Amino acid sequence: MSAKHDIVANQGETLNLHILYTDNAGTGVDLTNYTAEMKVKRAIHGSDLLYITSLSSGQAAGITAGLTGSTGGITGGISLNRNAGNSGGLTGGILVIAGATASSFVPSGRHLYDLEIRSSTGTKTRLIEGRFECNSEVTK
Repeated sequence: MSAKHDIVANQGETLNLHILYTDNAGTGVDLTNYTAEMKVKRAIHGSDLLYITSLSSGQAAGITAGLTGSTGGITGGISLNRNAGNSGGLTGGILVIAGATASSFVPSGRHLYDLEIRSSTGTKTRLIEGRFECNSEVTK
C-alpha cells in the first residue's frame, strides 16, 4: 500500500522532493537495481503534465513537462539511493527534482501524482501518491 502525501508546488520554482523507502525494520531499501518514475496529471486517465524519470538502461534521468511534452531547457530527474541535499548517497533515499522551467509548464490547480519504482525483474511498487497542487506564478 502506498503512502499518501499531498504536494504544494509553485510555478517557476524548483521542486525538490525527498523520500526514504524503508523496510518494516526501518532500514533503507537498496535501490541499486531499480528505476523510478513520477507522473502528475489533471485526472487519472489524463495527459502527463509532468513526467520525471530516473536512470534507466544507460539513459540519463529525465523530465518532460506541459501538455505538449516540452523538454528544451528543462532540468530535473529522479536519483535513487541519494540524500536530500543531493550531495551524497543514502540507501533507500529517493530525490525528485523538477527545475523552475519544468514547474512553469504545470498549470495552476489541483492535480494528481504518484511515484513508482520498478525492480530489474519488473516488479512495480507505488510508493507514494496524492494531490499535486500548483500555485500560479505572477512574476515571470
